[in-house]
Amino acid sequence: MDNFNVDTQIDLGNAPVNLVDREGDVDNAAQHQATLRQQAHDGAAAAALHRLILMDNNHINPRPEDAVRRLPSGGRGLQLHGDPEHITRGDDVDDMSFNENFASTGGWSEVEVNGGTAPAPRSLHTAAILNGVMYVFGGYDGNTRVNSFHAFSFAEKRWSPVLPSTNNPGPPSPRDRHVAFAFGNSVYIHGGFDGTSRVADFWGFDLSSMTWREVSVLGGRPPSPRHSHSAIVWRDSFFCWGGYDGSYKSDLHQYDFTTSQWNLVTTTGRRPKARYRATAVVFKNSMILYGGHDGTRHLSDTHIFDLENRAWSSLITEGPCPVPRDSHIAVVHSNSMYIFGGSSGTAMSDLHELQLPLSPALPAKWRSVSCGTAEPRPRFCHTAVVHNDTLFTFGGYDGALRLNDFIRFDFSVYDLSFEVPKSTLISDFKAMVDDETLSDVTFIVDGVPVYAHKLMLTRSSYFRALFLGEMKESKMSTVDIQQVSHPIFLQVLEYLYTDQTRIPLETAMELFEAADLFCIPRLKTMCEKRMLQSINVENAASIFYAADAHCASALRAKAKKYILSHFEEISKTACFEDMGRQNIDLVFELLHSR
Repeated sequence: MDNFNVDTQIDLGNAPVNLVDREGDVDNAAQHQATLRQQAHDGAAAAALHRLILMDNNHINPRPEDAVRRLPSGGRGLQLHGDPEHITRGDDVDDMSFNENFASTGGWSEVEVNGGTAPAPRSLHTAAILNGVMYVFGGYDGNTRVNSFHAFSFAEKRWSPVLPSTNNPGPPSPRDRHVAFAFGNSVYIHGGFDGTSRVADFWGFDLSSMTWREVSVLGGRPPSPRHSHSAIVWRDSFFCWGGYDGSYKSDLHQYDFTTSQWNLVTTTGRRPKARYRATAVVFKNSMILYGGHDGTRHLSDTHIFDLENRAWSSLITEGPCPVPRDSHIAVVHSNSMYIFGGSSGTAMSDLHELQLPLSPALPAKWRSVSCGTAEPRPRFCHTAVVHNDTLFTFGGYDGALRLNDFIRFDFSVYDLSFEVPKSTLISDFKAMVDDETLSDVTFIVDGVPVYAHKLMLTRSSYFRALFLGEMKESKMSTVDIQQVSHPIFLQVLEYLYTDQTRIPLETAMELFEAADLFCIPRLKTMCEKRMLQSINVENAASIFYAADAHCASALRAKAKKYILSHFEEISKTACFEDMGRQNIDLVFELLHSR
């Protein structure tokens, strides 16, 4: 599904699409423009005030990114998503966001919307957040690429189309598989696929003037026309990596907003293999790249790029890595990166957290985020932003239908849960076997000292009587053990300390005899089961003899039954002859029972 050349899809429609979707309410949208414009001006004014405070307190020159730094969580961000899926014609839409057993638990829920009309169902679109508003641009609606531009105000819980000022040159051409991000007081669009060819244009929408404009380039060589690339914003620059321009790319380009110049970034270290449909996020002064598709297979590797030193390295991770995928989303919240959905050949709905280390010398840790029954429907080629400790996801493709559902994952709910570490009780107790630390009794077995702890041994009635009774050993700190070998005695101790031990077939009989000697009925039964599982013509007589000698009635009965059903073969074995020499009554019993 994911390996064909997406530029040759049958499609269909290169005619311009009105900025307002067919489902949009133009009258209500026009009334809402003043609110959007005011929010934009308020954000810019707050940013300007913040710059003045910085200049006064820190005596530094104002920088463009200061206008963005004070945005809500995710405000600098971008999301770069989406890539090809099998194109199906038609407008079939399913409004069910969640599986049928959805309940608003586990962090996932539908977003409350109080007004406006949501964008039409789509995939391969982009989203960015600025001043508490999420902006959605472009995508593929099942019939054609679109260039509609929508906003969702988190404060008002309302959708509206974004309308440019009168006489504005207009929006970028309809497209999908582009990238979008917010910087300063503008939302930017770069690259993508317009239904006929890959494009390399770079547009910005200024929310102060409500106008589109092509971004000025005063120098440098821009990236080749491409789609399905990954992008981030860091300090004064926009970085885009990889994608597809007729071949799969692994190059990194930088656009510096202060100089209006492009730059092909020279890097050190082993850069990731070429791919598209990967995700990139910023964490501190690093870009983290995850997943994607290299034209042959889905990927699940994680790479980190040091933005200050311009160096690539592979990120060392622990824990179960997510299934390889592309067309997923990735966001950063607190000290973790989260990925949701994507395609592994089929649409996915899983959510994973990568806990990022505070030191680059330490590994990052993957873990799956359990959502209980509240699991969203599978999807890929969707978008996501983070706002106020919440992940918001819009649209996508589930393999059959394009979506326009709007769902959220509340990190504050998830942060209240804790992953309890696995118990180490068994391993801790096992480490105490033959450990001199705090040992209060020493056994001499085959001439070798074995250190033990009386408290642990009192699980056995034999040792309880030995230490708590009137026998002389109760006063001794060193006790000789004559009846069992050193390896078998260590196995007995391991069982008494941990309630478990591995029973190899070759030692099962000897351990069985030791368990009977030391009055450990459960261990004795475990050995009986192990021997019975391995009973055969050659050893059946030995097992029958041992079961009789140690009063293992259940094992004795089963061994006897086996011997009687194979008597002709077993009666000719060496073990049967040995049994007869040691206890002829057993032979007579078998003959009588035939």
